[in-house]
Amino acid sequence: MEVHGHAHHEGKKSWKSYIWEFLMLFFAVFCGFLAEWKLEHVIENQREREYIHSIVQDVNEDINQTTKLISTLNVENEKLDSLMLEFTSPTIKQNSNKAFQLWNKTAGFPDFIQNDRTIQQLKSTGALRTIRIKVVSDSIMKYEQSVKMIYVGQDVMNNIALDRTLFYQMFDFINLKKNNANTKTFPLTEKGKVSLNEAYASRIFWKAQIRTLTKRLISIQAQGKNLVKLIESEYEISDK
Repeated sequence: MEVHGHAHHEGKKSWKSYIWEFLMLFFAVFCGFLAEWKLEHVIENQREREYIHSIVQDVNEDINQTTKLISTLNVENEKLDSLMLEFTSPTIKQNSNKAFQLWNKTAGFPDFIQNDRTIQQLKSTGALRTIRIKVVSDSIMKYEQSVKMIYVGQDVMNNIALDRTLFYQMFDFINLKKNNANTKTFPLTEKGKVSLNEAYASRIFWKAQIRTLTKRLISIQAQGKNLVKLIESEYEISDK
């Protein structure tokens, strides 16, 4: 006959054991939460700095672009001065060659196009919140508003530039184009002769538009430089 030993039953756990197990479980979950939070924090910091570096690069490209545009517009302004002097010449009605060339060269203007790849990404993905330094995010948005003002002005100028009715009425296009406007003298058209005052006034207005755009570009250039300095100071970085 087999003899079976009696099973030993563990004693009843004390309330201290339950508290200890609870604390161990709590600390395990809490530490896991802290680790996950720390990882997310590190990732957010890395993403923020990547965006910041990219914004600095974009703004520096804007600054380089404005430098070239300002130089070009200053040359355009000088050509407009020459054109208006040409309109006041006593021989303008008989010899329109130079006026034709100058007007044709100053009829348009170079557009400023912002390098906005990063800011558009921030807006479209809702990641603008990753820029946690308020003074920086505020300055970025103010810079964006200034760029929009330039775009509004450029839209107005493009509409003006597209209307070339007066230009077409002033000059004998067939002969000027066919003879390259250099070898012979061609007078203004009959409509052009009686529209000199209107043509002069239109170029004064266009010169004012060029001057306004130049001032806005100078302003956005200074604003861009200040934004880069602010970012480099707040984030202790340098894009140089």
